[in-house]
Amino acid sequence: MVSEEELVNFLEDVLADKLKFQTYRELTITSKHLDLQKMIKQDQLRIDLAAIHQLDSSIYFFEAERELHIKHPAMFTKFCDYCYCVCPDDSFDSLPSETKRQQLSWAEDTGVGIITISKEGAVRQRLGAKQQDLSPEIRNEVFRMMNKRYRIRFSTLPLWKRSRKN
Repeated sequence: MVSEEELVNFLEDVLADKLKFQTYRELTITSKHLDLQKMIKQDQLRIDLAAIHQLDSSIYFFEAERELHIKHPAMFTKFCDYCYCVCPDDSFDSLPSETKRQQLSWAEDTGVGIITISKEGAVRQRLGAKQQDLSPEIRNEVFRMMNKRYRIRFSTLPLWKRSRKN
């Protein structure tokens, strides 16, 4: 079975090399500027892989799991535009039909997308994530933590808000 680290490696390769996202492994959001205790009853939040898209500055969070567990990644939806649970293909495919149906239904209701990855590194989106309504305060804090790790190399303004030079 594919390990969580292998899932993150495969996905990061696709995001960074093929889709030109800027990625951050093990991104941690702290309570320094946000009241996380009130929001999620924790003092910090760590995501396996965070990514920012260079065209629209949308923030993606990916939580790797050896099995399909939607409840854990669901807490991240308050901190990104799109949230995904990433698990191995064989783990997803071997779920009993009723369990798979329940997990897919719960994922759709919470807005969490599902991505599976094969042993060979083939990435499949099983369910698209719904765009979350991310507050400017949280967006700025996530950008701050990303920049703290290493500088975002493009504008964080969405494409439609960037001024055109004449």
